[in-house]
Amino acid sequence: MAGNKIEMLFVDSFCQGKGCGTALLDFAIGKGAKLVDVNEQNPAALVFYRSKGFRSVDRTPTDDAGRPFPILHLSL
Repeated sequence: MAGNKIEMLFVDSFCQGKGCGTALLDFAIGKGAKLVDVNEQNPAALVFYRSKGFRSVDRTPTDDAGRPFPILHLSL
């Protein structure tokens, strides 16, 4: 986390669907997290965050390094 933004939250595919991501997200929200960025090409992550109450507030066509990976900016 950086301030109220989740910078990275990765869960090994073996652990997905077992509550690990939810536990990490709940911890981050408890610490004040309200923002997260998601690669638009990762629909599973988008479904996960939306199911937890996050909504898209903006979109950029490139990532922070300027590469052509569209980023969705989500807010709780």
